[in-house]
Amino acid sequence: MHPFWQTKLGRLVMGGCGAQIGLFLSFSGVALLLLFCGICVVANVVSLGLSQELAPSAPDASVRASEVPADIALLQQRVDLLTGKVIAIRANAPYVPTPTPIPPPPPPRPIVLASEGGVNLRSGPGDNYFKVGRMAKGESMEIVGRNNDSSWWLVAAPGGSLAWVSGQVVRSYNVTGNIPVVTIPGLLVQSNSGNPGVGTSRLPVPTPLAVGLAAATILPATGSLPALPAGTPTAVSSASRRFVQDTLGYKQLIRRLLLPTVSESFSPDGAQIAITEKITLYTISADGTNSRVLLEDDDQIDVVGGAVWSPDGLYLALVVNRLQNCDPCPTVGLVRLADGGLTLLDPPPNSALDWPRWTQDGRLLVTSYLTDPTQGVVYVYDISGQGRAATGSFLLSSSHDGQKWFPWQPGKSWQVGASGGVDDYYGDE
Repeated sequence: MHPFWQTKLGRLVMGGCGAQIGLFLSFSGVALLLLFCGICVVANVVSLGLSQELAPSAPDASVRASEVPADIALLQQRVDLLTGKVIAIRANAPYVPTPTPIPPPPPPRPIVLASEGGVNLRSGPGDNYFKVGRMAKGESMEIVGRNNDSSWWLVAAPGGSLAWVSGQVVRSYNVTGNIPVVTIPGLLVQSNSGNPGVGTSRLPVPTPLAVGLAAATILPATGSLPALPAGTPTAVSSASRRFVQDTLGYKQLIRRLLLPTVSESFSPDGAQIAITEKITLYTISADGTNSRVLLEDDDQIDVVGGAVWSPDGLYLALVVNRLQNCDPCPTVGLVRLADGGLTLLDPPPNSALDWPRWTQDGRLLVTSYLTDPTQGVVYVYDISGQGRAATGSFLLSSSHDGQKWFPWQPGKSWQVGASGGVDDYYGDE
C-alpha cells in the first residue's frame, strides 16, 4: 500500500493498514452520533406539537366573567352586603348569657328538737319499751314515721338506726301529712314489762330504715315468744353441730396469733367467728375469706375475753378492764359489729362486772360484784348501757360455751334466786 493518497487537492500521507482502519472507525462514530442527535430533535418537535393539540384551551378570564348572568351577580352582591351587616351587628351587640334554670329548693325535712336534755329514745312507741338512747338538749333528728295518733315519732337516730320518741317531750317542725304511719317494726320492739316471752320481739336495737319499714308488723299482744330467726339457739341438743375450732377460719387465724385464744364463738348464722387472745378481739368468716380486728388494747382498756354474740348478730359482749380512774376495773363492753363502736357498761358504784350472757329477747345479763363474782348481784342491761337489778324469769340465749357450736347449744329458762348461786344463769346446767 502506498504511504500516501494523492488527489487533485493534494496528497494525504497515511500510514499502514492499521492507521487506515482507525481513521475509518472514527469517521463512522461521528456520523452515527450526528444521526442520533437529529432523530432526538425531530422526536421532541413532534411531541410538542401533539401536546398543544390535545391540551384543552383555557377560557379567557374576560370570557368567563361575561358568561355569569347579571341577575345572579346582583344577588351575590346583596348576599355579601347582608353578611357584612350581620357581622357588624354581632360585633357591637352586648353579650347576654343564657340563663341556667335554678331547681326549686327541696322541702324542709320534718324534724324533732329536744328542748331539754335526757330525752329518751325507745325501741317502740310507748314508755313500756326499752330505752335505746337519749337526745341531748338542742339535738335534732329527722322524722321518718309516726304512730296512728302521731303521739310518737319514729326518728332516724345517729348511725342510720331508728328509734321512737314521745311527741310530748320534743318539739316537731315541718310536719306534713306525708309522714307515713308505721306499725311497730318487729325488729325494733321489746317491752320491758311483764313476761319476757309475751308480746315481745327478740331484738331491742334500732334497725336501719329500709329494714324497719319493710319488716313493719304488729306483734301479738299475748301468746308465746315469736319464732326466732335462723341461727338462734332453738335447735334440740341432739342436732348435728360443727365445732368452732374445726373451721378453716379458726385454723387460719390462730396461725398468726402470738398468744393462745381465750374465747371463740360462732355468730348466730354460723357465718362468722369471734376470737379473743387477751389483747385483741377478732372476727373471721368461718371459711377464712375475711377477717377484721374489732377491738385492741389501748390506753383506755385492755381485752379480757369471754365474748358472746347477741341473738341478732349485731353485738358482741365481752369482759374488758378499764385502765383509768377505776377500782375495781373489770367491766363488760358492747361492741357494735357494724362499725366496731364500743360501749362500756356502767356498773353500780365501787363494783365490777363479769359473766355476760344474752337473753333471747336481746337483753344482757351480767354479774355486779365487789371482790367475788359468786357473791355478786345479777343485773340486766339494754344496749344503751342502762341497767337495773334483775328480777323475775328470763329465757336465755346460748351461753359462752354453747356458742362454740353451730347451731348453738340451746339456752334455758332462768329465774332470779330460784336455785343455785348467782352464777347459775351463766352455765348450761
